[in-house]
Amino acid sequence: LGPVIWGHLDFPHQLQLRGVITRALHDVEVLVRKATANVLHEIAELVFDARCVPWLVLMSERAMTDPEPQLRSAAMTLTWHLAEHLPNAFLGDASQGSRYLRRLPDRNDPIFADVYLLQCKLLPVATRLAEDRSPSVRLAVAAQCDRLCDALGDHWSSVVIDVLLGLLSDPDERVRCEAVMCVPRLAGIVLLSTPPGASVSEVSILEALVPASIRLQKDTVPVVRVALASAAGELLTLLVSLQSRVEDTHIPDHMDGAQESFRRYKKQVDERLIPLVQILLNDQDPEVTSAALRAVTNASRRSAALPHGRNRHQSIGNEDDSASVTSLHSHASRENRQPVFLPVLSEVQVLRLLPTLTELADGKQWRVRQSAVEIVPALLGCTQKLETRTEISKLCVRLMADNVDEVRRTAAECLCMGGSSLGSHGEDASSEWFHRIVVPVIRECAAHVNSKQRLLSLKMVEIILLNGACPSKWKPTDSPGGVGSDSKVESATSEIVSIALSLCDDRIANVRLNVGRALETVLHVLSLDDLATVAERVNRQLVTEQGGVDAPHDRDVIFYAARCASRARQLMEEQGSDASSAF
Repeated sequence: LGPVIWGHLDFPHQLQLRGVITRALHDVEVLVRKATANVLHEIAELVFDARCVPWLVLMSERAMTDPEPQLRSAAMTLTWHLAEHLPNAFLGDASQGSRYLRRLPDRNDPIFADVYLLQCKLLPVATRLAEDRSPSVRLAVAAQCDRLCDALGDHWSSVVIDVLLGLLSDPDERVRCEAVMCVPRLAGIVLLSTPPGASVSEVSILEALVPASIRLQKDTVPVVRVALASAAGELLTLLVSLQSRVEDTHIPDHMDGAQESFRRYKKQVDERLIPLVQILLNDQDPEVTSAALRAVTNASRRSAALPHGRNRHQSIGNEDDSASVTSLHSHASRENRQPVFLPVLSEVQVLRLLPTLTELADGKQWRVRQSAVEIVPALLGCTQKLETRTEISKLCVRLMADNVDEVRRTAAECLCMGGSSLGSHGEDASSEWFHRIVVPVIRECAAHVNSKQRLLSLKMVEIILLNGACPSKWKPTDSPGGVGSDSKVESATSEIVSIALSLCDDRIANVRLNVGRALETVLHVLSLDDLATVAERVNRQLVTEQGGVDAPHDRDVIFYAARCASRARQLMEEQGSDASSAF
């Protein structure tokens, strides 16, 4: 009941309640002390009287020395939470509620000295917990270094960076994992709170934390290298986003410093992060390789919105303090933004990664080969030239001949859906990708001697039509056959439908039956002319299958062809009636 009644008590009665809570924090029962730590965490938000702050600091120091590791971990959470609410306590304005955080006062403000002195007492709590004998306590510190830095302000950033540096070389692998995952979050807080061109914070955090993180590439524990791969992707996204922010800066006084910042960020990406990702892509452990591939994929399709720095909006009503002590991947759960497919890697960086991805395509683990091709749509969004996109497409084409069905289907899907990642480059880029690369590959598969490749071409047609991946711009071309050699294909949809219909007379029954089965699933997206073409060609297939003595008479082919033709006629009637009613 402490947090409930705290705000309704005057100071003398708060003193009495503080005595009760203090005794409870010294209770012999561990459960009582744990419950008391939670109460202190909530009361820290409700304090708008500076006279209560020294007592809360004392409680943090008491929890830091508790024999129970969970209580010491709670002391870390209480430390940054109290530091976050110190301005509220000294300003004493409760009009906007406890979930409204005020900025630290200016250095010239008389209140700043009081806040600073209390921070001097809070920070040693965190530094001492970072050297705790229990790995779980050090894990809690590693998970919350970023929030501690955010709460304390710029003047303590270097101290928090030193704490995290020590945790990166911790003997416990879980602590190292959490520490390296915290690096991009801490870097985002420090760098985004630094005006473009102000290099002091940039140098200290990039030159200190990035090399220390890279050294973990030789860690003997695979899960640490997996965490490093994820952190590298986050850092890659952050630094490229910061480059964009510098490019958008139009303040004359900062132009020289801004250009220096741009070069510094680019150097970190080109000379450290890209080589690190290449090394991790060649890691002997498939989990590390897959994590590195995911990191590059995420970095290539991350939201353009930068994470919030220290000058974020004051309200924290949408944050969840229960997520303070988190697991390795917990930070992703706090992401509420929808990803936007915008280029992050440069074209030169993409070309540097291609040889490594090509080597992975020959790997023994089929899941690694699958992960290598899943990165294609993300990489395409970072390219400008058709030559580069053609080189990327070769990775898909190569794995479309893989022995594992799942790898073949994934490669085909990535090739077909690659044009959707080119939307930011304009409709002409998507049309060029489809016309110059996708359609020729589908034609080649449809004419392949291997029936699995011909089936794959039907799957590609289905993927494209169901996902609306056909470009609206299309250059009319001659039909490849199956509908009429002198006909002109007037749309991308008609082009690939004609390719699928060309397999109606395939010598393998499994291919013929899949023509009707695949087209039936996409009839609802076809135009009236395309429906008529499908109905006419599938009816001819039925006549061929049900013909004379020499006819195949395959029941499965007849079943799917009849169902496709019937559905096509039904949709034609519906579209015809809709057109008539419109007039």
